[in-house]
Amino acid sequence: MAVSNTMGTQVLWDGEVPRTFTAVAAEVISGGEYVACSGAVAGAVGSSISSYDVTDTPVVLVTALACGVETINGIAINTAASGALVTIATRGAYLVQAGGSVIAGNAVEALDEELVQSLTSGIVPSGKFTRIPGGKKIGRALSAGASGVTDNYCLVYFNF
Repeated sequence: MAVSNTMGTQVLWDGEVPRTFTAVAAEVISGGEYVACSGAVAGAVGSSISSYDVTDTPVVLVTALACGVETINGIAINTAASGALVTIATRGAYLVQAGGSVIAGNAVEALDEELVQSLTSGIVPSGKFTRIPGGKKIGRALSAGASGVTDNYCLVYFNF
């Protein structure tokens, strides 16, 4: 899957305290794609912090999940091969591509693994996005973005 931002993941602000976690990519993940935790390895996590390892938390692209964006846990910071470590941001202001109209100040939703639009009433905007249910707020737009414009980016503050 091509990354919508050829510059990779671009964070403008993270409050000087990055909110990230590291996990293992269960498939190839590109920086800037929305990801979801697919669950801890059965029986691997105990009751003590010392029993936890980053390999206990595999993550996958949102589009690989049948349940869609309801399970987004963050945005991938780096590109990772299947089985490699990937850092996931859960909060911060990122430059992302607008796939639909984005109105500054409005809540936004994901259209696919990389695109956003202003939060709708839950109606899927087109056949292209039928696998992604609408109506799940993933952040708030800090700048506007236009629908149907190639390489049109907007600034979104994510709070997964």
